[in-house]
Amino acid sequence: MTQHDIGAVADLEENRPLKVMAGDTAILVIRRGDAVTALAHACPHFGLPLSKGHLDGDRLICAFHHACFDVASGRQTQPPGHGDLRRYAVELRDGHAFVEVPKDADPHPAPAHVRRGDEPRRMAIAGSGAAADACALGLREEGFEGTIEMISPEGQPPYDRTLLSKAVLASGELPRHLTLTGPEALAARDIDLVEGRVAAIDAAAREIRTEAGATHGYDALLIATGGSANRLDLPGADLDGLHYLRSRAQAEALARAAGEAGRAVLVGGGFIGMEAALSLAKRGLEVTVALREEVPLAKIIGEEIGRAIMAEHEAKGVRFVTGARVAGFEGEGRVSAVTLEDGGRIETDLALLAIGVRPATAIEGLSPEEDGGLRTGADLSVEGLEGVFAAGDVARVPGPWGPVRIEHWRVARQHGARAARAMLGKPPGDVDVPFFWTALGRQYRYLGHAEGWDEIRMDGAAGEDFVARFVKDGRVMALMGAGRDAEIARAHAEMIHAGGPLPA
Repeated sequence: MTQHDIGAVADLEENRPLKVMAGDTAILVIRRGDAVTALAHACPHFGLPLSKGHLDGDRLICAFHHACFDVASGRQTQPPGHGDLRRYAVELRDGHAFVEVPKDADPHPAPAHVRRGDEPRRMAIAGSGAAADACALGLREEGFEGTIEMISPEGQPPYDRTLLSKAVLASGELPRHLTLTGPEALAARDIDLVEGRVAAIDAAAREIRTEAGATHGYDALLIATGGSANRLDLPGADLDGLHYLRSRAQAEALARAAGEAGRAVLVGGGFIGMEAALSLAKRGLEVTVALREEVPLAKIIGEEIGRAIMAEHEAKGVRFVTGARVAGFEGEGRVSAVTLEDGGRIETDLALLAIGVRPATAIEGLSPEEDGGLRTGADLSVEGLEGVFAAGDVARVPGPWGPVRIEHWRVARQHGARAARAMLGKPPGDVDVPFFWTALGRQYRYLGHAEGWDEIRMDGAAGEDFVARFVKDGRVMALMGAGRDAEIARAHAEMIHAGGPLPA
C-alpha cells in the first residue's frame, strides 16, 4: 500500500479543514497540535468540498447543505446525504505526515447496519419519502433486527423531491442522484417496500389498512405520508395542461410537457414555484408567475430579500403578474389561458399550480389539527396514539422554536432518524437545528425557523452577498444568506451549542 507524503506537519494550519492531495486523491486533513486526521474530502451528499466547511470541535459542518460529521470517527451525524467519511491511516515521520490511500477504496462507506433476524417486533412506515427513508435506515443502523415494512403510495424506492423543481424540470431528465435508497440497498437491509396507501389505523389492535384492503400489523408505526398539493376548484381546473409538482410522476409529466411548450404560467410564489420558474426559463420557455402578493416570499423572508429574488428572476426573463387572483382556466380540452378576477388573461401552453401543500393525514383513526398536522411529543410520538409516531411535513413538534410544523426536506430526514431511535425506546439525541437551501438566481441558505419577526437585521444588501438575522423577542430565530456560507455554517454550530435560537 502506497504512502503519500502530504508535507510538513508544521506547515498544516491548525484547527482548519484543509484540502491536500495524496497522490491523485483529494483528502481532507485536520491538524491539532501534533495529531493529524485524514478523511475523505467530498461530502457524500453531492460531492462538494468539505474543506469549505466549519470545524467545531469534533463536528464538521458542510458549508453548502449542512451535513454534519464526527471527524474523530468519520461518522455522518446529520443529513443530507447518507454515508460516512473514510478515515485514512496517517503516520508522522521526520516532521512530515504520510497518508495511506487504499486503491479503489470507497470514500463514503455505508454506515454499519444489521439485517432481519429473529427479533419478532414489526415496524411499519406509512410513506416512502425523506422521513420514511431515514427512519428505515436508522432502524437497521440502530441495531433493529425485526421486520420493517415501508408502505409506499407510489410503489417506488425513496427519492429526493428537492430535485424535482430543479434538475428534473431544468433538464427534462432524471438525475442520477434522484433515488435516495435503491432496491439493492433496501434488500441489503431487509427493508420491505410494499405498494399501498394507508387508509386507516387501528391503534388498539396495532394494525393499519390500505386503500386496497390489505392489513399490516405493527409494534410501532411511523406516519410519514408527506403532503398533498393544494388544488384550485375553479372553472377549467379539469383541463389538460394543468400540472402540480409533488411526485416524481408529476415532475416527469411536466418536464415532457415543457419540451413541447413555448409558454408557461406558474400560479404561486413560494420556493417551489420560484425554483420551477427558473428551471423552465432555462429551457427557453416564456415564463409568467402569477401571485397574489406584490413581492414573492415576503411573508417568509421579508420584502427586501423577496424583491432581490424577484429581480434575479426578471433578469432571467421571468415575468411577474402581482396582485393576481386566478378566476379560472380557458381552453378547448387543453389549457390555453389563465384568467384573473380583474379580467386579465395570461395566454399559456401549460400551467403549474404551486400553491402549497396540505399534510396527507386524511386517514381514519388520526385526529389532525386544522391545518392537517399531527401534534407530537419531542420524541415524535403522536398524542393519544400509543406506538404511533409522525415525522416530516405532517408533524407539529415542540422544541426551541416552539411547536412548529416545518415542510423542509432536511428536517424530514432529521425527523426520520429521531423517530427510529424513539421507536426503539432510545434517547432522541441533540436538538435538530432546521436548515434548508434553495437554488434560485443564487444559492440561498436558511438556518433556524422564524414564523414572524420584530425586525430583520441585514448585514449587506440583499442583491449582493448578505446575511439577514430574523429577530423575535430578543432572539435570533433564523438566519438567511447568500455568498456567505461559512458564516451561516458557523451560526449553525452556535445554535447547536445554544440548543436553539441565539441571543440577539
